[in-house]
Amino acid sequence: MTAPRNGFPTLTFRGGGWVIVAAAVLLLAFLAWALSGVFLAERPGGRGTDPANYGFVLEPLLVDRAMLVGSGNSRDFLAPLDRPAAIRGSEVLRWNQEHRMKLLVSTDRVAGIVVNGEARAYPLAILNAHEVVNDVVGGVPVAITYSPLTDSLVAFDRRVGGRERTFRVSGLLSNANLVMYDVVEEAQAVAGTATPGAAAAAAAGSSLWSQLEMRAIAGPAAAEGLSLTALPDTNITSWRLWLAAWPDTQVATGDPSQSSRYKEFSYARYFLTPRVEYPVKDLVPAVPEPQTPNAALEAVRAGGPRSRKTAVVEVREGDDRTVLSVAEMVAGATNGIYRFEVGSRQFEATVQDAPLAVLVRAADGKPAMVVARLWFAGG
Repeated sequence: MTAPRNGFPTLTFRGGGWVIVAAAVLLLAFLAWALSGVFLAERPGGRGTDPANYGFVLEPLLVDRAMLVGSGNSRDFLAPLDRPAAIRGSEVLRWNQEHRMKLLVSTDRVAGIVVNGEARAYPLAILNAHEVVNDVVGGVPVAITYSPLTDSLVAFDRRVGGRERTFRVSGLLSNANLVMYDVVEEAQAVAGTATPGAAAAAAAGSSLWSQLEMRAIAGPAAAEGLSLTALPDTNITSWRLWLAAWPDTQVATGDPSQSSRYKEFSYARYFLTPRVEYPVKDLVPAVPEPQTPNAALEAVRAGGPRSRKTAVVEVREGDDRTVLSVAEMVAGATNGIYRFEVGSRQFEATVQDAPLAVLVRAADGKPAMVVARLWFAGG
């Protein structure tokens, strides 16, 4: 400031006026960014918790309207991973040595799938950041879908209703579980144009799909009553168990431009609390969540109830279903194998206690329908 003039100080640039100028420049830059979506291009669809704000056709709606909510994140807030590059499992150690960010270590969790004898693993650290992977495995166009809030994995054939589709993250949740939307070839062409509103128009012609219900829940595909064909031999397990079972497996390496983000996504704290942030129908009662693998095993041996976020595996054989927790299988294993029966068919789970993990397969070596999830998501 300069000397007072008429009793009032005079502000100069050197005396502190630069602070006001800098603040004004920042404010103008922010306003330009905020308004650019209005004047130059569309902004991502979706806001808040009202599904009507996300730009999708909600008729017919085949789920309880009260259970379908916006996550608060916009449509496509997570980009799907399409046709990711992959390496052989035997090359992971060399990859780790050559890259700043390790792809996998033995205790990491992976989503594993086997299609027509071809095994492929997707690190959960990658799936956390995408939730949907559109890929081709064993010659079949597949979608690998992971919902972190329900710790659920479903892989399915992308050929639905006579059309090959790709899937994306809608920003909506049904019973706190992932809701996807589909994009067919012609809609992709529309969304790729520079015309304002093109992506919103494409979304308006899409359908919404529930991961765990494995069906269309709103839009044209719901009107047709279309369902997803879930693929068998899909497990959430440790990299050590998966590689031992499938030594010739491929491993998806993700998007190199997002490698730093893959280590930033973590739901570890979420899994340690019974709190569920979004509405869930018939939510099971809350009990304290075990804070360590040993505590989970002790709870099982003491005959305690399953907590909301107990990791379970649902095994299906025809109309018969059995739900077992990972801790139950580990605690009941003999020589590292837990054996059980579903619909007169024998199954085996290879187990690991540090950290808790299982790999479920049919004893006869034929495909087994396995769905990993948290207990509250359908318990």
